[in-house]
Amino acid sequence: MKIHWQPTNKQSEALIRDEFEILFGGARGGGKTDAGMAWLLYDKDNLRYRALVIRKNADDLKDWLARAKIMYLPTKADFVMKEIRFPSGATIVLGHLKDENAYEKYQGHEYHKILLEELEQIPSEELYLKLISSCRSTIPELKPQVFSTANPGGRGQRWIKKRFNLVGTPIKPIRTVDSITGRARIFIPARVDDNPHIMEKDPTYVNFLDGLPDGLREAWRLGSWDEMEIKGAYYGAMLRQAREENRIKTVPYDPALLVHTVWDLGLDDSMVIGFWQRISTETRLIDYYENNNLGLDHYIKFLKEKPYIYGKHFAPHDIEHRELTTGVTRRETAKNLGINFEVVPKLDIEDGINAARLMFPRLFIDEKKCENFIEAIRQYRKEWDDKNLKFKDSPVHDWTSHSADMLRYSAVIEKLMSNEKGEFEHIMNKNEATYNSNRFR
Repeated sequence: MKIHWQPTNKQSEALIRDEFEILFGGARGGGKTDAGMAWLLYDKDNLRYRALVIRKNADDLKDWLARAKIMYLPTKADFVMKEIRFPSGATIVLGHLKDENAYEKYQGHEYHKILLEELEQIPSEELYLKLISSCRSTIPELKPQVFSTANPGGRGQRWIKKRFNLVGTPIKPIRTVDSITGRARIFIPARVDDNPHIMEKDPTYVNFLDGLPDGLREAWRLGSWDEMEIKGAYYGAMLRQAREENRIKTVPYDPALLVHTVWDLGLDDSMVIGFWQRISTETRLIDYYENNNLGLDHYIKFLKEKPYIYGKHFAPHDIEHRELTTGVTRRETAKNLGINFEVVPKLDIEDGINAARLMFPRLFIDEKKCENFIEAIRQYRKEWDDKNLKFKDSPVHDWTSHSADMLRYSAVIEKLMSNEKGEFEHIMNKNEATYNSNRFR
C-alpha cells in the first residue's frame, strides 16, 4: 500500500495530544503546516464535523489551500469556494483576518476544531481569545480543540510566551493548566532537525538557517523565545537603553499638553497612528493604533472617541495621492471628515532612521498602549543577503515597516509638535459641547 503522507516523530507527538490548546513548532522547518492539515482529518468521517482554518491574509490562505489539495487528495474532498467538503458531509471552513473586526465574525459559531496558522501574526491575546471562543461542541464524540503553529518573533511573541509559559529554547513539551477555565494547553517544540524530509531533500534550507545573523538564527533555527537583540536591528540597543533608563513605562496623557498624531498610511494593508506629546526635554509616545483594510473614516472616528485635545496631524507625502475611483486626494477626503493633515517633508530612509536615533534619548514610550509598536521597532532590521552572507543597505519590508515609518516621520517633524499657549488656552476654555464639535481643525 502506498503511503501518501507519514508524520515525523514530533508531528505524531502533537497529533495525539488531548489538551484543549496545542501549540506546535517554535522554529522554522519543523513541519508545522503539514501537522495542522493532518490534525484536521481525524473527524472527517463525522457528518456533523465542522472545522475552521485561519491564516492572517488571503495570500497565505491560498498557499495553505494549494498544499491542502495535495495532502487531501486521497480523501476525495471537494474544494468549493471557502470550504473543503468531505464525502461524509464534514466541512472545513477557510478564513483570514482582514481587520480587527474579522476576529468577531466567527463568534457565535460552533467549530469543533480551529487551526490557527502563524499564531505570532495575531497581535494580542484578546484577539486570540475572540477566535477560540467559537471552539466548542454540543456533540459528545467531537471534542473541541485548537491547534496553532508559530515561530518566535512577530507581533504576537510576547503574549504567546506568557500564555504557553515559554522560556529560552524549549526542547521538551510544556504543559500548563488555565487557572480560570481549568483547560489544559501544551507547547510541542519542533525544529528543522526534527523534520527528516527537509534535512534530506533540502539541505540548502538548513544552510540558510545556519547562516542567519545573530538573533534571527537563535529564533528561527533553534526556536529561542528570548527577546535577544537582533543583529542588524536599527533600534535594538536604543530600546534596551530606554528600558534601563525607565523611559518605557506607563506614560499618562497630560491634559496640559496638546496631542499630535503621526500617521503611516497603508493602501491595502496596515495603517498606524502614533499619539505624541512633547515638551522641550521629552518626546512622549502615549498611545498607538494600527489596523488594516479600513477607510480614513474609521481612523478619524477612532481619534474622535479618544479624550485627547489635539494639536497637529501629520502624514507622509502619499496623503496627496488621488484615489483612482474618485480623483480626490486622501488629504481632501480627510479634510471633509474633519481633520487637516500637514505633510511630512520627504527624507530618504537612512536619514529618517538617523533622525529617529537622535530622538531616542528623549523618547518616552507607554509600555502597555504601545506594546505592538515596541515589538515592531525591536524587530525592524536590515535585510539579510543569504547568498553573500551580509546585510543589505535597506531594511526588510514586512509587518514592522509601518511602525518604523511612523517613528521616522515623527522624528522628522518632532520640533513641529508644539503647544502654542494662546491656541491651547483657547481650546481649554471652550465648553465641552463646543469642544466636541470643533476639536479637529
